[in-house]
Amino acid sequence: MTSQPHDAPAIDPDGIAETLCIGKFNVLLGPLTTITFTHTRAKVRPLFDHGMVDYESVVRARIVTSYDNMVALRDLLNQLIKSAESMPGQPSAATGPLN
Repeated sequence: MTSQPHDAPAIDPDGIAETLCIGKFNVLLGPLTTITFTHTRAKVRPLFDHGMVDYESVVRARIVTSYDNMVALRDLLNQLIKSAESMPGQPSAATGPLN
């Protein structure tokens, strides 16, 4: 396997859509780590057939990355959270390393 350059520019030629994932999530750790995100929403049939709201958690995204990238993500999130706590109400953004 060839190593990837750390200074490659970030591009989005396919215009990947943002996906709303405000629900439970799961992390499966291993050599390749999988993060599964869900979004809680009303089931369609009971809502339309009976006007009843019955919720379910729908898998919306799965991200598979290396364990090293998970460690880098953890460190980045810790940094962002500390930064956000010192400036409430301000958006934060940062980029993590590729391992």
